[in-house]
Amino acid sequence: MVLLSWVGLNIADAILTGISFPLGAIEINPFLASIGIAFGIQRMLLIKILFAVALGGALMQRRAHGMLRLLNWAMVLVVMYNALLITHVLT
Repeated sequence: MVLLSWVGLNIADAILTGISFPLGAIEINPFLASIGIAFGIQRMLLIKILFAVALGGALMQRRAHGMLRLLNWAMVLVVMYNALLITHVLT
């Protein structure tokens, strides 16, 4: 269940990131921003989700459930912050 939450939160983050680009936002993660410039936004969002799945799978394999729970709470804050920015700043 922790892994499913992790993947779902990262998908929500990718969706919000995809919504924010046409509104004038930029990607502040330099790794993802360079991928977005080189390969396009759609591939960047796909790589973002695939990286999250790989990281979550590696943490589950190592039985690091506590770390994954902590990362889930951090992603909840990221998704809430992105939603707040989209609704109040970019629109």
